[in-house]
Amino acid sequence: MSAVDASPAAARTCAVRRAAARDRPALERMLDRCTGQTRYRRFHGPVKVFPERYLTEALSGSPLHFALVATVEGECAAGDRAQEDRAQEGAVIALASCRAVEEGVAELGILVEDEWQQRGVGGYLLGELAAYAARTGLRALRAQVLADQPWLVGLLRRRYL
Repeated sequence: MSAVDASPAAARTCAVRRAAARDRPALERMLDRCTGQTRYRRFHGPVKVFPERYLTEALSGSPLHFALVATVEGECAAGDRAQEDRAQEGAVIALASCRAVEEGVAELGILVEDEWQQRGVGGYLLGELAAYAARTGLRALRAQVLADQPWLVGLLRRRYL
């Protein structure tokens, strides 16, 4: 679909495409690599696995639950086994989705693996979700955020209000 430069050195970039059922194992590995804090901030609870209904819907291809994945592309640094798994070309490092919750309104959610945060991946995915919303006639995207995430509210306001 698209690519975003996700590293200062531009040695690693991300390809973004529509999520598919074949992504389930890679998404489960990505969630395992996320810290408890990252999972809590995304799901607002102490989750260790994706909520089954959410993941099934996100990977269904339904227009009611539009989901994207970001994958590692290009050269990747070698290192210990865990680092190689995180940096492996084709590895899923983010999931973003918007799900219809009422007529013309969808709720969005974005999960970016810890190592890839603050590199522009989440902002890029947010932009792709907003473009999808505009193309499909959604009049509003909403997000539930925690009180300790004022930076996220600021990002949404700067870009979309």
